[in-house]
Amino acid sequence: MKKYTVTGMSCAACQARVEKAVGKLPGVTSCSVSLLTN
Repeated sequence: MKKYTVTGMSCAACQARVEKAVGKLPGVTSCSVSLLTN
């Protein structure tokens, strides 16, 4: 498992966009983005 920090998210739409984009990357089997820990 790898963990990345993404800054600048301010709403659920940002969270969904990041989750969708990362989920499409080659080799990614699952992705979870937490707005609370931003």
